[in-house]
Amino acid sequence: MLKEAENAMILAFLPTSKDHVPADMQLKEGCMEIPDRQINIYIFLAKQNIAIHPDTQLPFSFNLNTFIYGADIDSYPVTVFQEQIENGETKVELMGRLTEEQFSALKDCLKGSKMTKRRFKRML
Repeated sequence: MLKEAENAMILAFLPTSKDHVPADMQLKEGCMEIPDRQINIYIFLAKQNIAIHPDTQLPFSFNLNTFIYGADIDSYPVTVFQEQIENGETKVELMGRLTEEQFSALKDCLKGSKMTKRRFKRML
């Protein structure tokens, strides 16, 4: 989740291990922005600590390279998530909170991209 807005909407993305990085591009952690190829991806490399659990203080990392695609950001009503959790359709577990450095870099990557919709940039 990136942000909860006043109108009970969540600005969110779903990280994925599906790698759509062009074969001719080097895979590296952080923002990959290539406007002429309509690419905006934030990359978390496997086994790199990116988050800390707020209660246990244990670090979190993805087991596989993980990608957030700027074009896939969307907003969702909070009530949809709440209903899915209550009905057992979705399980939400806090694995950790991104470090300030990672969260800031992710937001900057998405805000600076032509692939991110204007209304979402304003929310960031």
